[in-house]
Amino acid sequence: MGEAKRKKQRKQASWPSGDGFRGMIELHMLPSVAEINGARIRELTGETTIPEDARISLQTYRAIVGERAFQVGFCLGDGERFSAIGLAVVERLKIAAPGAALHVVRVLDSDIAWDIVLRHLRSFIGNVLLFVFPNSDVFDAGTAPKFSSPHIQMFDEDGQKLARLTSAQRREIRERKAATLNRPSPPAFYPASTVDQEDCPWIFRFVTPVGKEIRTAVWDGRRDYAHAFSEDIVRWVGGERIAIVQVDSPVGINRRSSLDLTNKLSTEFDGIIHWARDTQTFESILASFVRLDLESVSPPTLPEGWEPEVTILAANGDRR
Repeated sequence: MGEAKRKKQRKQASWPSGDGFRGMIELHMLPSVAEINGARIRELTGETTIPEDARISLQTYRAIVGERAFQVGFCLGDGERFSAIGLAVVERLKIAAPGAALHVVRVLDSDIAWDIVLRHLRSFIGNVLLFVFPNSDVFDAGTAPKFSSPHIQMFDEDGQKLARLTSAQRREIRERKAATLNRPSPPAFYPASTVDQEDCPWIFRFVTPVGKEIRTAVWDGRRDYAHAFSEDIVRWVGGERIAIVQVDSPVGINRRSSLDLTNKLSTEFDGIIHWARDTQTFESILASFVRLDLESVSPPTLPEGWEPEVTILAANGDRR
């Protein structure tokens, strides 16, 4: 590649202004629809204990983030299966955005749950975003703050602004929850049929000690790298030279640091993708980057004819 073409690609792949969005995020509650009711949930799950005339309350919204707008939902699930109400959330999102891919974000750690939600709301560039939580405690940690956060403005089905909860109201809610005995057990999860699901990109801005700025992303291999990534994953980070590095163990094992690895590889590469061996390793990398307060960003705008040089670094150090 000639130097002139390199300079053109470098300019066109620069940081878009949307990455730095820090304005107000609007969440407009989606209107309820008659066809999503107890009878529909019975049909989806096969459960007969749900009353057919049950009123279903869903956390589904139209998000407006600067110039971007998309549908977003919150429910219990594991990323592949969902609670009964979660299936209804998926149904409502499908009605709001027919044919759109469902980008799923699994939120497992209650300590950083709200941070994860806010990061994706700010950087998401798709059409449908779904946050799933393994239990009610993590769900509350990742959803309750939107009713009091200074970064979020909530609207009801009629388009009316909702007043933010005060700190005293939030404290009262937490105290009532803490005092509740016989907490409900986690609900059963069910697969969602005819849903086109995609993993939501996890992309961070990384600035080296010498001031070089790159994107670094994380991919969940789930079990022994069995969850393969698509060829398009390189578009998450951009750059002329990209490293996809297998990560064999969680952060902290044998003093391993994904931040140190990113810094080391940044001297040779313009974009770095951490391919985690399994979900435990994936979650540890995410948690370390979030706690280090690396900024979550969107994929770059890439020039026509972009052709990066890609190197896969195996966990044993071999290059492919």
